Amino acid sequence: MKFIKTLLIALLALLALVIGILFSSRNSAPVAVDMLIIQLPPMSIAVWILVSFTLGAVASAVAYSFVNQGQKRTNKRLLRQVNEMQSQGAAK
Repeated sequence: MKFIKTLLIALLALLALVIGILFSSRNSAPVAVDMLIIQLPPMSIAVWILVSFTLGAVASAVAYSFVNQGQKRTNKRLLRQVNEMQSQGAAK
C-alpha cells in the first residue's frame, strides 16, 4: 500500500511538472506589471501567474493559521469549562 501511495505521489508530481513546463512554454511573452507606486521588470506571463498564485496561497495559509489559532483557544476554553462542570457534577 505504501508503494502504491508513493507511486501515485510521484506520478502526480511528474504530471504537475509536465503541465508546468507546457504552461510556461505557451505563456512566454514578457509583460511588465505596473503597480501604482513601482513598475516591476518584464517577465513572462507564466512567471507572473505562478508568483501571484504562490502569494495567494501563502496569504491564505497565513489567514487560516490565525483563524485556526483562535478556534483552538476557544476549544481549550470550552473543554476546560466542560471538565469543570463534570467535576462539579461528580462531587455532588
